[in-house]
Amino acid sequence: MFVQNPSTSDRRTISRRFQKMALRVGVGTLLLGVTLPSASAQAVARAVDITRPVNAAPKHIDPSSAFKVDCNKNGSINAELAQLTNTGMTRGVTILVSGTCKEDVLIQGFDRLDLVTTTLGTSINDPSGGTQITVDIEDSQNVTVQGFTINGGAFGVVCGSTSLCYLTSNTIQSSVFYGVLVSSASNAVLIGNVIQNNGGAGLVVNLNSSANSNYDTFQSNADDGIRANQGYVVAGASTVQNNAGAGVFATNHSAIRLGSCTISGNLSAGVAVQGGSEASFGGVTVTGNALDGVIVQDLSFARFSTSNITGNLSGIDVDCQPQFPATRGALTDIGGGNTNCTEP
Repeated sequence: MFVQNPSTSDRRTISRRFQKMALRVGVGTLLLGVTLPSASAQAVARAVDITRPVNAAPKHIDPSSAFKVDCNKNGSINAELAQLTNTGMTRGVTILVSGTCKEDVLIQGFDRLDLVTTTLGTSINDPSGGTQITVDIEDSQNVTVQGFTINGGAFGVVCGSTSLCYLTSNTIQSSVFYGVLVSSASNAVLIGNVIQNNGGAGLVVNLNSSANSNYDTFQSNADDGIRANQGYVVAGASTVQNNAGAGVFATNHSAIRLGSCTISGNLSAGVAVQGGSEASFGGVTVTGNALDGVIVQDLSFARFSTSNITGNLSGIDVDCQPQFPATRGALTDIGGGNTNCTEP
C-alpha cells in the first residue's frame, strides 16, 4: 500500500510511500502551502475557460475512423497507445474499446485523444491489487475517457501534470483511495459520471487545479464526496450523497461554486469551508447531513442565494465560525434553516 489513508483525522499528513507514488501521478509536491510557478498558474487560468456545455452529449464516434481494441480478444489499450506513440500518432486519435480490460492504463503526451466505448459493460480493471492507478492521464491535452466502468486501483482516475481531461458517463468505483484526483495545475471536466464506493474521497482537486462537475453523482465514498485543497471546483446539478466524510470540503485557500446541487445524507457536514477558502451557493439543497449543513470557519467566507439549507441533524444548518456579516449578502435566502450567524 503506497498511501496513508486520507480519511484519517489529520488530512495534512502525507506518508513517505505516498510521496513515491506522487512522483508518478504528478503530485510530488503535495504539501500544503505550495506555490506553483506563474506559468503553471497561467495554464490553469486558460484551462478553466475551456469547458463544454453543461448539457454536453457524449461524443459521436465514427467506428470506421477509430482504432479498435477488444480486450476480450487479447487486445490491450496500453499496447495500442504504445504503438501510436512509436509511430508519432499522438494527435487527433480515437480508440474504440470493448470487453473487460485488465490493465492499468497510462496516457502520456497525447493531444485530442478519445478513449471511448459504445458497448455496454466495457470496463477497465486494476490488476495490481490497489497499488497502481487504473487510468493515469499525464502531460496530455483534450483527453476524453467516456462510457467505462473503472474498477479499483490506488486511484481510479488521475488527471495530472498540467493535463486537460474530460470524463463523461463513466462509473468510477472501488479504488483504495480517491476515485478521481486532479492535480498539478490540471483541469478536469466531469459530465454524467457516478463516482462511488471508493476508499477515500470521491473527487480531490488540489495544487492549483480545477474541476467542473455537471450532472455527476458522488456517493458512498469512505471520505468526502468532493474535496478541494488549494483547488477550484464548480459543480452544477450534481448530487453528493451518503459519503462518510463531508459532502463537499474546501481548504487551503480553495474556491467552490455550487449551483443546483443536492448534498444530503453525508456523515459529516454537508459543506465545510475552512483554511481561508470561499464558497458560493445558488439553488443548492443541503439537507439531512449528520452534522451542520454548512460550516464556515478559519478565515473563510460563504455567500448564499435562493438555496434550501435546512433539516441537518446537528440542529444548525449554517454555522458561522467566526461570524461574518449578513449585510454583505452572505445569508440571502437559505430556505428558512437554523443558523448561529449574527453580526460580529
